[in-house]
Amino acid sequence: MTNQKVNRKTELLAPAGSLESFFAALENGADAVYCGLKEFSARAKAKNFTLPEVEKMTAHAHRQRRRLYIALNTLIKEKELPQLVELLADLTGIGIDGLIIQDLGVWRLAKNHFPQLPLHASTQLAVHNATGVNMLEQMGFTRAVLARELSLAEITAIRRQSTIELEHFVHGALCFSVSGQCLFSSAASGMSGNRGRCAQPCRRKYLNQEQPGYHFSTSDFSALSLLPQLLKAGVISLKIEGRMKSAEYVARVVAAYRLVLDAPESGRKQAMQEAEEQLALSFGRQATKGFLSGSIPAGIADSSKQGTLGKQLGEVTSLRGGMVGFMTSDRLHVGDRIRVQPQNDQAGTGFTVRELWIEEKKLKVVKAGDFVRVRIPDKGGFFQVGDKIFKVGGKAAFTLSPETCLTTLAEVAVPEKSQTQKESLEQTRQEALTALLPASAPQPPSVPALTVRGREPQDLRLLNEPEVDRLELPLTSETLAAMKKFGSLRPEQLARISWEIPPILFGPEWDEYRRAVGMLTGQGFRCFRLNNLGHIPLFVGLSGLTLLGGFRCYTLNSQAALAWQELGLAELTADLEDDRKNLRELCRRAESLPPLAITVYSPLPVMLSRIPIRGVRPGSVLRAEGGEGYRVFQRHDLTEVLAEQDFSLLGHLAALKEMGCTRIIADLSHCGALSAKGRQVLAAIAVDQSLPETTLFNYQRGLT
Repeated sequence: MTNQKVNRKTELLAPAGSLESFFAALENGADAVYCGLKEFSARAKAKNFTLPEVEKMTAHAHRQRRRLYIALNTLIKEKELPQLVELLADLTGIGIDGLIIQDLGVWRLAKNHFPQLPLHASTQLAVHNATGVNMLEQMGFTRAVLARELSLAEITAIRRQSTIELEHFVHGALCFSVSGQCLFSSAASGMSGNRGRCAQPCRRKYLNQEQPGYHFSTSDFSALSLLPQLLKAGVISLKIEGRMKSAEYVARVVAAYRLVLDAPESGRKQAMQEAEEQLALSFGRQATKGFLSGSIPAGIADSSKQGTLGKQLGEVTSLRGGMVGFMTSDRLHVGDRIRVQPQNDQAGTGFTVRELWIEEKKLKVVKAGDFVRVRIPDKGGFFQVGDKIFKVGGKAAFTLSPETCLTTLAEVAVPEKSQTQKESLEQTRQEALTALLPASAPQPPSVPALTVRGREPQDLRLLNEPEVDRLELPLTSETLAAMKKFGSLRPEQLARISWEIPPILFGPEWDEYRRAVGMLTGQGFRCFRLNNLGHIPLFVGLSGLTLLGGFRCYTLNSQAALAWQELGLAELTADLEDDRKNLRELCRRAESLPPLAITVYSPLPVMLSRIPIRGVRPGSVLRAEGGEGYRVFQRHDLTEVLAEQDFSLLGHLAALKEMGCTRIIADLSHCGALSAKGRQVLAAIAVDQSLPETTLFNYQRGLT
């Protein structure tokens, strides 16, 4: 790509999960605001917005020369595609300034039918290297929201090789997992983080050999002191996380970052000090600069610290007269917000302090060391002695009531569209709906071909077994070194072997894999499995290859399948977290789609992270209070967390065959295909027999 410098005005981008947060962001200096709709939002638990509200918010922002972006960054099921088309048409008519997306089905529909929509690639796409960013640019995205695992040096290298706008988070909550690579919530509850319904199991307590700890709970990100370096690295949009946060939080954080961005060089030190004082009142978790410095900070995930927001004030010692009593460790004002956190890992109850009492005296403020009683709201939660109390918000930084915000928005005039514009948009809407694939006639069921994913070259012996159609090996330096001990393979063997690329390739790793791919193709190998957009350029200039998509090339709908096919993939893999109803819907459109393989046995990957888990031996099991276990591994500078129980659809192969499934995958890379366990799995596949101590994941219970 070109080395041109991107010279655009710096943008401070703020979150809005409510109307009050929207106005708080604009009043405190945000250049742009991003928010979600009631549908398809990665923060489904936020209040989010209706289309009429978005239309007025866009008009209001434009009058102030600000921008409004819509986050539609979830995975879309097949039956949801018509609703998606309607939304894309409406957002086009509204004239939003950008659409933040993850699902390539959304990309394909927008590109083909609604090209007026500027597309931003969500951090959920896990774009983490220059080739991934260049792919986005070639696909027509106008902005890439970079993975939060990158260093300043890595961001600088990406900027040098691309011209697309770069956006990076600067403040707010961090995920333990690389965004878009987390199935933790889905595994624990069926509520998928990839569909905006994360239940945050990473914030809970887990036992490590009977010792409790918050091993997956990260500190909050704060890059305030690194703003000059981020801008120098080429980031033009500085993004604040927090669509689940209050308007007061948004107001404080936006004001703090605005203060530093606007300060002249001579006054930056003073501005930084004032901004840090503002941020201290937002009561987040312990702060970290994340990966920006290039090293992994020790405090990015501290198992000794509970993953809850706020500053602990004390513990409940009395409950009487509709009030909760405790000894406060800090000043507390009427108007502050507190949260009462139960002793288990359930969500706490937050509320604004309306009354403070010391004995029989009602006060406006109490000091540290006072025993205080606080009035519980009428709709307060169920509290118990021993519950912890946290301060989560200071004195008001934003004072507009929800009613005032609604009134202000109602008064906004929306620009009228001409009849020609309306007719043109309606025609486009109908064309997009018509382009959705109809269901195909069911095909006569046939025996699905079997791909076995092994872990070492010894597994090549499986090619002698007639029921195995293809063997897949992990493309690692260890596997390549071991392959040298084997003699040359026959052409018919080469044709039945595929190589899987690891999903995350930071910096120079990509160049190493480019060389490895060139070496393997020179030896006659022709089949490779990809797991990220940034993998596609590995094969530029190489011909006669078959590229397959792994389950991390998320394909929950037919438009996504067509998108991956247009990008060069000849076969796709169903999402591991998919359910039988959606799989059936996809298979009904099989005639028009690339072949879709379904994984029938596999370790269940929960998270993939650049954060090491300190104090936990590789292979150890961390156990939740409910009994479920998660095994932790450290491989190639990445932490991989697997569910203790393997994923298995064995016992349901006949149903998959009836759906029209033409290929199944058995991933035995964790145990070895020729091990006793591997042989047990292959024997169970042959007779479609279920195996004990495995999980169906979301197949029967459904994916929400």
